Amino acid sequence: MKNIFNTIKKAVFPLLGVVLIVSCGDEHNFTPYESSAPENAANVKFIHTAVGASGTNFQVNYFMGVEKISSVGVTVGLPIGITMGSVYPVTLYSLVQSGDQPFSAVTPKIAATATVAEIPAVDRFVGKLVTEKGKYYSNFLIGSLPNVTPVTYSTYQVNDDFSPVLDKTKAYIRFINVISNTPVAGYDLGIIKTTSISGATPVVNQEIQTYKNVTFKGGSEVFIPIEAQDPTDARGYQIQLRVAGSATNNPTLAAPALVANLANSGTGILVPRAGRVYTIFCRGFAGGLSAGAPSTTVNIPAIGWYTNK
Repeated sequence: MKNIFNTIKKAVFPLLGVVLIVSCGDEHNFTPYESSAPENAANVKFIHTAVGASGTNFQVNYFMGVEKISSVGVTVGLPIGITMGSVYPVTLYSLVQSGDQPFSAVTPKIAATATVAEIPAVDRFVGKLVTEKGKYYSNFLIGSLPNVTPVTYSTYQVNDDFSPVLDKTKAYIRFINVISNTPVAGYDLGIIKTTSISGATPVVNQEIQTYKNVTFKGGSEVFIPIEAQDPTDARGYQIQLRVAGSATNNPTLAAPALVANLANSGTGILVPRAGRVYTIFCRGFAGGLSAGAPSTTVNIPAIGWYTNK
């Protein structure tokens, strides 16, 4: 009898598992952006936006104490870190121990070769990561003016509060400026919505200019709703970083040395989907910077964004 019962149990229990999974139906939204943190953990995204000294940029790995909390693939023989302008992790958040924790951003060591001496690891930032359990954050690595010696690095952390995200038919955005030498008047963010109708020329529907005169470490932590793009339309919104008061992303400047040409990197396309939450940020150096000199192509102001949820 016991053998018969065991046979039935082995046959029925897996089927119950299948039934339970199927019965979930629409009651559960298994999206790739959901995460369940342990009770004592916080959720953090790390964004490397620090321009290196004289415009020579660097990679970083993030540590809490001696424990590495970022993970990037390694090419044989080359230690790899997160490059300037990159977000880690791209989706979801890193789960970290909440509270006041020792925290550092370190450029990895480069081993010696037959012709080049070893380049030791460099601490770019050493301090604390301060979080509360269960909460969400974006942590930007930023620098002081990279054309002035010495260059120092710090972090700029903002709360990722999703409580205003109530209308699932809308997409939500915010804008953060981490350009250390932003002009006094700041930058504007132009958001232009276009449609893509089959067989027709795209038509500009509307422009939303919610963010104006945003200075360094300015913007807003609060996510605001915008109209989500139709699921069949990949054209999305054109995002433009503008000199304050300008109507385009390539204005005529009275003092061009103070503000980089925004035509090449100051625009992009964001396709906001219903229920998603996005952070738009600008990084770089006004006037550009390469090998200590102004540049029209290197480290000029640029727009990036990532999906929070």
